[in-house]
Amino acid sequence: MANLLIIRDLCERKKMTIRELAQRIGRDESSIQSAIRRGSTNSSTIELIAKELGVSAGVFFDGYAADNTKELQREIDHLKELLKEKERLIEVLMGDRKA
Repeated sequence: MANLLIIRDLCERKKMTIRELAQRIGRDESSIQSAIRRGSTNSSTIELIAKELGVSAGVFFDGYAADNTKELQREIDHLKELLKEKERLIEVLMGDRKA
């Protein structure tokens, strides 16, 4: 069973109403509200909601940390820095080969 109550929190963070979310994904507000109450809907609707709210569909399921966005962004930034350093090192090594 999905934890669709998270939709309300995510909408608040995005300063969006459930009605606006429903319009953006081409669904009725009542069907989204009903899905939130039931805790279930079809996978395509979950994917549309997740995409519109800028999250992974996994945030709606148990065992997935919904509030790890900052941690993931730090990890992405760290990996980008590692890639830059690796590219710089490759440039240095390739320069040494030519000399």
